[in-house]
Amino acid sequence: MTKKSATHSVKGKTLTYLQKKSTEWKSTVSKDADQIDNAKSTIDKAKDKLDTYDDYLQKQNGYNSLKDAYDAKQDEIDKQNKLLSKTKKSSKKKSIESTIKDLTKQKKEVYQSITKLTNTAEYQKQLKARTKANHAINVEKKKINDINAKKTKDKKVYQTYHNAYVANKKAETKKKQTQNRSKINDEIAAAKKKYKIHKGVYLNGLTTIQRADAMTSRVYILGEADPTETDEQDVPTNAVDSSETRTNYSVRSSKQLSGTYYLFGKASDLDSEFSILQGWARKGVEVTVRGFSKWAHAYLSSVGKTANTTGNKNSLTLSITFTYAMKSKIDYAKKKSKKKTKSSSTKKSGTKKTTHKTTTVKTGMTYWSISQKTGVKVSELEKLNKWPANSIPVGAKVRYE
Repeated sequence: MTKKSATHSVKGKTLTYLQKKSTEWKSTVSKDADQIDNAKSTIDKAKDKLDTYDDYLQKQNGYNSLKDAYDAKQDEIDKQNKLLSKTKKSSKKKSIESTIKDLTKQKKEVYQSITKLTNTAEYQKQLKARTKANHAINVEKKKINDINAKKTKDKKVYQTYHNAYVANKKAETKKKQTQNRSKINDEIAAAKKKYKIHKGVYLNGLTTIQRADAMTSRVYILGEADPTETDEQDVPTNAVDSSETRTNYSVRSSKQLSGTYYLFGKASDLDSEFSILQGWARKGVEVTVRGFSKWAHAYLSSVGKTANTTGNKNSLTLSITFTYAMKSKIDYAKKKSKKKTKSSSTKKSGTKKTTHKTTTVKTGMTYWSISQKTGVKVSELEKLNKWPANSIPVGAKVRYE
């Protein structure tokens, strides 16, 4: 009676369980890979021994030709074993097993011929040692085939748990975000009712700050005073002889909102509320701001507090500056690594080849826009390149690394 393979059901499993199983099976796949590497290392060491033994044995006439015949039979056996491990049909398996049996018999016949080349004690000793090393290689090769088959199965199990974990995590995050947005909307609606703000107006005289990813239900509802929105543009110009300077484009360099804001609440809670807001700024949390300005994507570039001189202990005066920006992700194509090959030639001396990362300038591009795309500071770009900030020629290759 054949033993049934274990089933790996992910239906109805908790996120913690799926993560645990995913980690366990990933570790199993890694151990499989380590065992394969160890087996390959053992084979390499045994092959080094074979070379040593062959140095002596090949002195005997006829040895090299018989050894080549022996190796050819072994190669055929290896190919058939590889084919056998991938075959599922029983009829085909029997055919391959029969072929392996015949090849093994032929290999033994060749080996018998090798043993009969000479009866000297040293020759027989070296041949016996070589046979032992060769057997060790075959054992490790079979081990690699078996582990590879196991690794393939283990990897499928890992993917089952990992894919289920990722899908469930995504669904759970989406559910959490929906719940948090609902709570935030309820809190804002309560604030509008409390301050008697008309339904058609968002929050007159108030500003709300919340995480753009809605990973928490926290929302800051702040009183605002003297808010200022500043939109700065880079307008590169080109000098023209005996005439006014010229330009054909402008690029936004920054967009900021700043003002004085009032955080209301119990005196005992104000400091912790302020610390969380500072944490958002320090960690670069993307926020949504709505009030005097309505920004879906912004970052807290400056957060400060001052002593409240009005005597109201249930409020805290804040000075906040927001920078309008969207989170960007830059993907670079991975270069294919070239396999290293051993060479007996001596090393050539010469200059070391260096590679630089560049981007081709298109109409409207500036050091600032390149800085936003690559994450390299404008000052660093100016150091790496010869063109001044206001006259980068179109088509030029600007180095950023």
